[in-house]
Amino acid sequence: MNESILTRSPGTLSIPGSANARGELQLGETSACFVSRKGEELVAFSYHDIVRLKNVRNGGVSSTITVTLNDDSTFDMHLKSGLACHSFIDKHWPNKPRQVKSRADELRRMAELRGERIQTPLAMSAKKHRNERIAALVIALLLIFFDSGVVQKLFHFELSTGFMVLINLAVIAVILILLGSSFKRRRPNRSIGGDMGIYFLLIVMACLMAFPLVFAIGMSLKPLDELFRFPPTVFPRHATFKNFSDLIVVMGESWVPFSRYLFNTVFITFVGTAGHLLLASMAAFVLAKYDFPGGRTFFGVVTTALMFSGYVTGIPNYVIMSKLGMIDTYWALLLPAFAAPIGLFLMKQFMEGLPTALIEAAHIDGAGEFRIFWSIVMPNVKPAWLTVMIFSVQSLWNTSASTVIYSEAKKTLVYALQQIQAGGIARTGTAAAVTVVVMIVPIILFVINQSRILETMASSGIKD
Repeated sequence: MNESILTRSPGTLSIPGSANARGELQLGETSACFVSRKGEELVAFSYHDIVRLKNVRNGGVSSTITVTLNDDSTFDMHLKSGLACHSFIDKHWPNKPRQVKSRADELRRMAELRGERIQTPLAMSAKKHRNERIAALVIALLLIFFDSGVVQKLFHFELSTGFMVLINLAVIAVILILLGSSFKRRRPNRSIGGDMGIYFLLIVMACLMAFPLVFAIGMSLKPLDELFRFPPTVFPRHATFKNFSDLIVVMGESWVPFSRYLFNTVFITFVGTAGHLLLASMAAFVLAKYDFPGGRTFFGVVTTALMFSGYVTGIPNYVIMSKLGMIDTYWALLLPAFAAPIGLFLMKQFMEGLPTALIEAAHIDGAGEFRIFWSIVMPNVKPAWLTVMIFSVQSLWNTSASTVIYSEAKKTLVYALQQIQAGGIARTGTAAAVTVVVMIVPIILFVINQSRILETMASSGIKD
């Protein structure tokens, strides 16, 4: 290159079919060349010959520049000052194609100019992430089932302790790989040691949080003699499903059918969740996007109500329902569920992140308030209302309603199961099975939608 050098950067040149070469990229006003450490000119090209120019940031100011010329030759340059070199080439590229940039592209470009760290999203869909987590959960449950000894008893074989340990380590490695892949959405700019430390802490915390669930499942599979063994063991030595079969027998002997208890619980959970979600969303929309006298005071009352637990509000709720004549009816559970403050709080905080310009544009197009709420606002706050739905289902599914429901035919499944748990020592195994049955529905619902909960808690949406 005969012209004067204006910009240079050390790096590595990669050409398909050739070995990588270390050297330096030298940039002039109209052309550029990559020179090896020995001073040999490996690649030279004119900016007029560039057909396609691509830049992928590696972290900091380094990046990989991919150049495609009009003769279909392509090569990659991994440069320490790749951002500056790409900006220089892009500026002096006369045949640069025009690109329509979105607001997100412009914000990203400005962030790069300011030197901020950009997290690169990986090309993996949310559906694939969810399937990987579900697969990891299924494999973990199968591992627990295999370690319980049921498989060995059914197929009449026995494995050595060392072989069992190897199988467990291999399956745990597969579970960790699936979980790591499912959460690898972004490539943060930190060292491998930092990643290993973070993953180690996450694994330790995950084991601590999963232990109660594993212990409860193990207890439900233990025969009666192992339930009172001290010190207690996590996994059963002689696993059995007798506790669950006893639970079915006991529920079948009740004068109120098991299906009636189940219907009451499903009906209360479904109607209570739907009503709570609808009322909380509409109230949150008004509080978040419209100014009216008393709006801040009303939201302050809602925030204050979050501090009171159900034990504090139990007596006032009972008195109000008694005055309204709703004791021993489904409304005694549904109305308090509709007015739960947690849903309004979460929905309002999330809706504040929606651009007001989006709603104003809908008004200009002639959309009514309900159309804006249902067709524009609700789809954009899907993480928030999924989170509210999970909290509501968990609360209503686990309610016993023993203080406001007296008729046996209107009582919930949890109340019936709690009566079984109170049956004494002989019902200890059945009580362990009851614990698993009660907690399995909220856990499955949470596992499926956990990413939405994290998004609601950690994100405040797009600000104007």
